[in-house]
Amino acid sequence: MSRFSLFLAGGALATAAALSFVIAPAFAQGGNATASGYLGTRVTENIWDGVYSDEQADKGAILYRTACSNCHGKQLEGVPDEGNPALAAPGFMVEWDGQSMADLVAHVHVSPHSRPSDMDPLTAVALAAFILNQNGVPSGKALSTEKSEQGKIAFTQFKPGTK
Repeated sequence: MSRFSLFLAGGALATAAALSFVIAPAFAQGGNATASGYLGTRVTENIWDGVYSDEQADKGAILYRTACSNCHGKQLEGVPDEGNPALAAPGFMVEWDGQSMADLVAHVHVSPHSRPSDMDPLTAVALAAFILNQNGVPSGKALSTEKSEQGKIAFTQFKPGTK
């Protein structure tokens, strides 16, 4: 059981204000994703292809409300004065354009000072699914917890063919 799961199971919601996750791109932004995804993985899908399930997004919504909203806002609007970025806004989509789902999931943190992927994979995937949902990305099949599979999914600001 991860520290995050223990935190929720232990009922320590009074300290939820201290718990945050940070979504921050790992490397310089490029244009739209190319044929190479996470660590050279071949891209075969796009986030707009329905790469997470409604169930994952629903679980992520519950986790977000109990552990993340104090720092990132109830509507994922962020708290810029405190350095906590918006997670549902055009700027978020621009920031992640050209990366992969593996990059996004790897950067869901337990706190700003934790290592990337410091929480269990199911929790990180659920939170990433909720964030996609709140940015208008459609649901579909369940998102894998395997980085190699997530790496095949390109993150693009717009649905291909719309811009």
